[in-house]
Amino acid sequence: MWIKVVLIILMLAILFSLFRGLFFLGKGDEESSKKLVKALSWRIGLSILLFIIVILLHYFGVLELRESVLPVETSPQGTSSESIKLPKSW
Repeated sequence: MWIKVVLIILMLAILFSLFRGLFFLGKGDEESSKKLVKALSWRIGLSILLFIIVILLHYFGVLELRESVLPVETSPQGTSSESIKLPKSW
C-alpha cells in the first residue's frame, strides 16, 4: 500500500514540475528561462526515477503488471490451425 502512495506522490511531483516549467515558459525573461531548464531537468530526472522504480518493483515481484492490454481467451485445446477458419481464397 505504501509503495503505491510513494508512486502517486512521485507522479504528482512530475506533474508539478511540468506545470512549473509551463509557468516559467510563459514569462519569457532570462531568469525564467533558467528556472524553466531547472524545472524540466527535475521532471526528466523524476520520470527516469519513476521508471526505474516500477521496473525494479516488478522484477522483485512487489508490483504485478498486466501481461496484455486486451483480454486473452484461452481454449482447453490450445490454438491450432484447424480452429481458425480462413477464407477459401487463401
